[in-house]
Amino acid sequence: MSPKRPRRLDDIARTCGVSASTVSRVLSNAPGISAGTRRRVLEAVEACDFSPRKRKRHISRSAIRITVVIPGRQRLATNPFFDPGELVVAINNAFGDVPREVSLLTYEDLGAPTGLPGPGADGFIFAFGEIDDSMRGLLRGADIPYIFLNRVRQGESYVSCNNFKGMLRLGRHLAERSYRRVGYLGCADNVIDIDRYRGFAVAMTEAGLSDFKANVYRAAEIASVDGRAAAFFKERRCDAVMCFNDNFAIRLISHFRDMGLHVPGDVAVTGFDRSPAQALFRPSITTISLSTYEMAFLAARWLRDNIEQREARIMRLEVEGAFIEGDSVGWRRVRDA
Repeated sequence: MSPKRPRRLDDIARTCGVSASTVSRVLSNAPGISAGTRRRVLEAVEACDFSPRKRKRHISRSAIRITVVIPGRQRLATNPFFDPGELVVAINNAFGDVPREVSLLTYEDLGAPTGLPGPGADGFIFAFGEIDDSMRGLLRGADIPYIFLNRVRQGESYVSCNNFKGMLRLGRHLAERSYRRVGYLGCADNVIDIDRYRGFAVAMTEAGLSDFKANVYRAAEIASVDGRAAAFFKERRCDAVMCFNDNFAIRLISHFRDMGLHVPGDVAVTGFDRSPAQALFRPSITTISLSTYEMAFLAARWLRDNIEQREARIMRLEVEGAFIEGDSVGWRRVRDA
């Protein structure tokens, strides 16, 4: 009796000692794979007569099923930086008259995948979060298209806000109003912080401010934006603070108030995202719109084309968020030496 041959993509990966994602990339002839690994995978595929499972639409099913994966309730409760309903509206509008079913799933629901999430889904939108190589391998092996929102990943399809340009625009706005000691309140555990800080740094360099690196404070999460963060900027006599997002800005302003500092009279503050929370806060926050609707619309249109027409093209697009001028920035008031 001949030995049992591996049939699934995961079996091929275990046989070759690589990840399922690597096997999928070899099968799709993606770049960046060593010659030795590519040869080993192809030999294993040929030996077991492996054939990747192709995506098929059930004839009896008339609607395209889209699963949108979003941050969990706890994260959104403490940091409501976007409206999930806006995602659904944008996706429905992108599909137009094409029948579809849109369901929401959280990243916590994904867990440690043993199979594909969202049974029967034809496509996935991963919004404001990450998935691991195992999940990528499962999706690629099943030939199910997926796309990221506001996450830029090499070799992946994404639609993102241009976080660098947005923060650069805010920094230039402060420089135009003669703010000279500008601080940055970042988020240490968020990958988006890299581009947002870069925009801040370039804006400060353009303005001829060489000591801005000493005015950087990073919080691990929104709960860490506390009195110590406010005291940090006060001790450095910052006349403005650029925050990672609107909710960081709201927390910081509240602690400034507790210290007797007025915004924007004593210190200006900017945010990012145009979150639902900032619409109710006073003073209104000078910020950048995350353009959630536009990102979701473009991602959904890409998914629709890939599912209906089986297009294999990659979407890599960054949209510019709109500048929103609020009352949290005025004109710099010269302080006594």
